[in-house]
Amino acid sequence: MSIETPQDVRRFANIQALRGFAALLVVVSHLFIIEQKYSPDHILGSWVELGRVGVDLFFVISGFIMVHVAHTSLRGGRATSAFLFARMTRIYPLYWLISLILVLIYLWRPDLVFSSLGAPPNIWKSFMLFPDTRAPLLAVGWTLIHEMGFYLVFALAIFLKPRWLLGFLVCWGGVLALGQKMDVGTHSPLLQILLSPLTYEFLAGTFAGYIYHRFKGIGGRTTLAIGLVLWGATLTMLISTGHGMIDSHWGRVIHFTLPAMLSVYGLASLKSDLPKCTQVLGDWSYALYLTHVLSLSLLGRIWHNFATQNSWDNWIILPVLTLASIAAAGMVHKWAEKPMLQLAKRARAKLFP
Repeated sequence: MSIETPQDVRRFANIQALRGFAALLVVVSHLFIIEQKYSPDHILGSWVELGRVGVDLFFVISGFIMVHVAHTSLRGGRATSAFLFARMTRIYPLYWLISLILVLIYLWRPDLVFSSLGAPPNIWKSFMLFPDTRAPLLAVGWTLIHEMGFYLVFALAIFLKPRWLLGFLVCWGGVLALGQKMDVGTHSPLLQILLSPLTYEFLAGTFAGYIYHRFKGIGGRTTLAIGLVLWGATLTMLISTGHGMIDSHWGRVIHFTLPAMLSVYGLASLKSDLPKCTQVLGDWSYALYLTHVLSLSLLGRIWHNFATQNSWDNWIILPVLTLASIAAAGMVHKWAEKPMLQLAKRARAKLFP
């Protein structure tokens, strides 16, 4: 998941809006699971799980924004340390808070947390977002593990001189391709993350960011139009052929990377901004991404107590669940995430003046 601060995207209001839309897509995709689990009747088809393409959008957005950060940052070891500090203080505090809530729930009712997992996660590795063979405590944490891998490698670009950025990205792609060819990623969970095909989505975002800065966002409208057409064609093909969501990482890269890359570049290049409300949802996107599974699960259990054999309640409850998840995320953003961000900003100013 793309988890930059609002300051990082101050020039890209439309990218912030896209981040909010991507988070909402992920929420909608999980409504399918909630309905299947808690309602005797169903109105959502498996095609709804295609909303998980929001994750692919997040990865491309992250790459795009990181190039912007690289273009506006100083260079050297101190700048690299500041970069990693900023990324970690953006990811960990809220993630730790939500994970701690899950641990407390586990101590109270273990069946409510690990019921869908084959084996309990390693709590330490989950909290630290270390790669592991088991799923993390917070289900969506797997994407944050990938994000941390992206950032650790990209930190080298902050250390290098700006003119070496493109060469660094090309070399990164080459090493990734070589690692895939040699099947090195199967040797350890860490290598599996660093050499994951999903890294190509992040790299696609970095190349989109590089082209944006190199050519000042030229051809944005045309690029966005092509991206939307590709999205429409890809999703229509997957739905019409009955494939639904693609689970393999290579499948996601092949189907979703190009339309996501073109959409991100196109939206960033638009001269006008999308409505303010969409940008607000973008501000809430990280909180929404981390909390929506908890929100939906809690409300789904309540719904289960009065769900009827008729589908009329589904038409009412599913939108209510979505809006309630967004509202909960807004409160978490206001009362937890924003204070954490402000504290981290002050700490960064003192450590890296």
